[in-house]
Formats: sequence, structure tokens, C-alpha cells
Amino acid sequence: MNIDQLILLSNVMLGMKPEKYKRFLHQKLSPEAGLIGIKGPRGAGKTTLVKQYIEASGYAATEVLYITADHPRVNAARVFDIAESFEKIGGKLLVIDEIHKQSGFAADLKAIYDTFSLKVVFTGSSALHIDHAKVDLSRRAVIHSLPCLSFREFVELETGVTFSSMNLKTLVEEHPGITINIVQHLKDHKILKLYRDYLTFGAYPFYREGIRDYPIKLIEVVRQMIDSDLAVIYAIDKENLHKLNRIMELICQSPPMELKITKLAGASGINVRTLYAYLGYMETGSLIRRVDSKSLLNKPVKLYFDNPNLFSVLCDNPLEGTIRETFAAAMIGNAGYRLHYPPKGDFLVEDRYLFEVGGKNKSFGQIANVPESFVLRDDEEYGIGNKIPLWLLGFLY
Repeated sequence: MNIDQLILLSNVMLGMKPEKYKRFLHQKLSPEAGLIGIKGPRGAGKTTLVKQYIEASGYAATEVLYITADHPRVNAARVFDIAESFEKIGGKLLVIDEIHKQSGFAADLKAIYDTFSLKVVFTGSSALHIDHAKVDLSRRAVIHSLPCLSFREFVELETGVTFSSMNLKTLVEEHPGITINIVQHLKDHKILKLYRDYLTFGAYPFYREGIRDYPIKLIEVVRQMIDSDLAVIYAIDKENLHKLNRIMELICQSPPMELKITKLAGASGINVRTLYAYLGYMETGSLIRRVDSKSLLNKPVKLYFDNPNLFSVLCDNPLEGTIRETFAAAMIGNAGYRLHYPPKGDFLVEDRYLFEVGGKNKSFGQIANVPESFVLRDDEEYGIGNKIPLWLLGFLY
């Protein structure tokens, strides 16, 4: 291993200036932490984020080494050996992209943390489980998750107008005034058009490279998540990978409540136990989202795609109601709130707020007279009473 060659490679990659827009996670990355991990789906902007972190770190160019674990020069060496060689020449910050491509990475990270004074930042697939790596890094590493773009972030990218995120309590209590304020600040930009655009192409930052090519790139992201990330991390037999694709097809074809586990297992050609394992892999890999029942008597599950953009490239005739619910589940879940589906309504959040999702004419129906219940409407600009515009959930993070 030649550290000089890696430094040259690092200088080339860091010579390309990163995107100026900073995602919500940027301000949460501590400059003091000795070992930081960033997990997230492909295309969410992890590489951009770590390059921005390097830029803001204050270290001299000679004190920073950026490597990507799937590069041949890096893959042929141990991360520990690279760290040792770099510290010997005065290195201060080591950044490792796509670390899940490096075998034995967890043991190396633990050894680096325990041996050297280097600060280390690493990124990996959202399917990357630190405990799955069989080495306990939880007491050493600060692990962050970077999900897809929120609707708020998409609005900022599209309009140049900045907005603060809000917590759920503020949203449900102050939504009439908040929605008026947002719409006024956007001036000529129409919030409902932005919302419709987001549903189609706004979940991944790479849409800015060209909307026409976005579907092709998104399909490739899904393929890589299944064929590369999940297959490697969970040692799934290549002959069974098509079954994960089959599960995605079935989610396209049925409303969430009609996807019974036994039916899904039969249609995808796998037993129930294996299906539950695959669903878990696909959820950690940011392909799907499971919303479990709050009931203790039975444990059905509602299955959604991770974000609404996946419908446009994977489904021929997606159901509008399912797209709405997927948006709601994504925005609430990515903001860190606990989500269940209740006997009445669509979502119960934090065991407190009950939401029914629908179009402009959606009524309270089955959730009428239930305390702290709200209708989320996707064709409304403004909130009034217990009727909240669905798009506002996108401002939770």
C-alpha cells in the first residue's frame, strides 16, 4: 500500500467543490467527535455531506485523507493500515466513504479509535448495522442517519427561500398561521406544484443533475441497493435477489392494508419466516417502510415504499391514496417519530396524534370526535381547524 498514491487520489476527489446547499444533518455533526458514522440510502447525499464536513473542519489539506472503500487501491488494503500510515505523516482527519464495501471494517474502526488520535468519519449504506458487523462500535461511534430529502429541503433547493423545520407539536397546534407564512414567503412559487413535483422527482438530490435522466438513475439506485448493498451486507444468495424485486412489484399492485404477509409470501415464492427477514433487510436498506399495528392481539403490517418517488419508476398504475400515505409515513418517520396504524384512521404518531390522509374532500369520518385527531389533505394550501395540508409534514425535518 502506497500512502502517497492515496493522498494524490484524495486531493483529486476533494479538488471538486461540493454542492453548496447543506442538508439538515450538516449542523448536527460534531467537530469534537472522534468517530462519526453516517448511514443512508444511495443518492441521499452522504458523499456531499462529508466533503462539506471536511471543508468546514479547518484542517489543512495535508491533514485530511478522503478515501472511498470501493476504489481498487483502497479495497486492496486494510483500513487500519491506511490509518496507521496516514497518522505517521501528520494526518488528523480520515474520511472513509462507502465503508460497507470493505470487509472487516468494524474491527479496523475499533482498532483505529483505540490506537490512534485520528478523527474518523465514515459513510455506509442505510442497511449497515454496526451490531451486524459483530464488533461493538456503539460506545465509540456516533451514528447518524441521512434519509432522502425532506419536502422542506426540496422547496429550499427549488426556490432559494430558506425555512426552519418544526416539531410535530408545533405543526399540529400552529398549522393555520405556519401555512400562511410559508405560502407568503414563497411569493410566485406555488406550494402545491412544488409538492406534486416532489412526489415525482424530489426525494433524491441527484434530480438536480437533470430531471429527464432521473428515472434511469433512480432505477439504478434501487438495483444497486438490492444487488450490491443488501446482497453483500446480509449475504443473500444471488438466486434469491429476484424475490426482493418481486416484493417491490407486489407493493405496487396492492393498497397497504391488503398486503397480507401470507399472501405476499405465496406470491413471492418464499416462506413467511424468510419473508419477514427480507422485509427487515429492505427496510434498513431504505427500500420499503413497515408500519406496524398498535394492537397487541394481532400483528399485521402495512407496507409502503420508502418514499413516493419509487412509484414513478417501479409501478405502472400507482394508487393516489397509497402515494399520499407513503409521503406522510416518510416525512413523519424520517423526522424520528414513532408511527403505528390504529383501528381508526391511517396513522397514530407517538401514541398521541391520530391522522387520516386524503384528498381535498376528505372528511373526518371514522376519526370524528377522537381527541387530537387530524385530517391531512393533499390539495389544500392552508390549514384550518383540524384540517392540515399534507405537504406541511415535509417541514418536520
